Amino acid sequence: MEKRGRGFSLEWLSRYYDLVTPAERSRFRQKLLELSGIRPGERVLDVGCGTGSLSILARIAVGETGEAAGIDIAAGMISRARRKADWAGLDIDFRVASVDNLPYSEGVFDVVTSTMMFHHLPVEIKAKGLREIHRVLKADGRFFICDFLAPRALTAPFMFLLFVWLPSTRYQLFGKLPNLIRECGFAAPELVRRGVFLTCYRAGKT
Repeated sequence: MEKRGRGFSLEWLSRYYDLVTPAERSRFRQKLLELSGIRPGERVLDVGCGTGSLSILARIAVGETGEAAGIDIAAGMISRARRKADWAGLDIDFRVASVDNLPYSEGVFDVVTSTMMFHHLPVEIKAKGLREIHRVLKADGRFFICDFLAPRALTAPFMFLLFVWLPSTRYQLFGKLPNLIRECGFAAPELVRRGVFLTCYRAGKT
């Protein structure tokens, strides 16, 4: 795993990423799509999109009148995401970029999604990224995140044992990310799902 100033790049994993993560048609991915509330005709951005699995589902969900885009700091991930979109016959705007410097104008997306990416980011980049997400969302837009957050009591010992050494993830395990989301201009995040290890929130702009 390559450490950069903006967080961890999973460039080295891009060749094998789809072998170790849930596929587009998995129940997990379908549930994330449902929880995000993406609707036909919307414009969606997936930050930290990896090889584009959720971006592809989002593009299908928004239909012919909608649009989907995805960014990732790892060029190898974006290359594979583009190939997968081509194979599926889908027009998706994949770009190599970091969440703290999004290459989009203000107020252009209805939904921004993030799945298992924020725990890689240093705290200062989390804040910059959230402000960038807030900037590119429309006035009535919403942010959906699924990540390691405050764990359940039964899983807390395991989660802290596994991740306590990593400050960026430890920050989220202590339950601080929802407050940071609010401090970066969003309404109070709504808890939409709390699983065994992963937690999902939605937050609108204020």
